Amino acid sequence: MHVFSDTDRRRYVEGLASVLKPGGRLFLLCFSDDEPGTHGPRRVSRQEIQDAFAECWKVELIEPIRFEVRPDLKESTFTPGGPNAWLVVVRRV
Repeated sequence: MHVFSDTDRRRYVEGLASVLKPGGRLFLLCFSDDEPGTHGPRRVSRQEIQDAFAECWKVELIEPIRFEVRPDLKESTFTPGGPNAWLVVVRRV
């Protein structure tokens, strides 16, 4: 999610819907808009996730987590403890 433009994100979700059977689940990790700064991938908001999966999907979970990153990047580049991220679970309906 965090590497796609808005247009590509729509195509990504449409592609997922075409290959995942109804009832199937997608588990997704993406950078959160709670992560300050601009280093690394684009940040994604909870609302963007909900909007992206509004049709043909049921959002079951959006939970804040942290990415684990290389030790040399932890303190100098991202929030201490690792970059803020979202754990997302959506089910194809």
